[in-house]
Amino acid sequence: MRRGYFVAGLSGAQFALPEAVELLREGESEGDAALVVLPTTDPANVYALPLAPGTAADPLARPRGAGALLVTRAGRIVLASEGRGARLRVREGATPAEVRDAARALAERLAERGARGRRQDVIVETVDGERAAASPHAEALRAAGFRSTGTGLRFYAGVG
Repeated sequence: MRRGYFVAGLSGAQFALPEAVELLREGESEGDAALVVLPTTDPANVYALPLAPGTAADPLARPRGAGALLVTRAGRIVLASEGRGARLRVREGATPAEVRDAARALAERLAERGARGRRQDVIVETVDGERAAASPHAEALRAAGFRSTGTGLRFYAGVG
């Protein structure tokens, strides 16, 4: 992933030619970029930085609670997760393929981080505030390997 910031008022040297911004934007196409699953507490999480006055924050940028994660592609948040994946929020306008890929990356990350080295299932209860199984994104999650469990969707860590 390539990313560049030019921040007024931030200490430290910043050097770039004016055309550097456009070169950074050209990088990989968004569809080819790798998905990055990032804890919100990670120092590399630029979405946690304070914004300049009058700048609107990405509505998905600050999920709450211990273990909150962001799934990004090409520097854009696709999916935000709270409660070990129990509550998901999806970027407005995300395609079913983006949701599928982001949900799969999130589930694999959460499944591998089980206690005592054991893989743990991931259970999604809500997506964008709706019951997961009735969400408009439910089919994309099923395509990512989740299975219906009444009102929720479960990713079986041992099966995937």
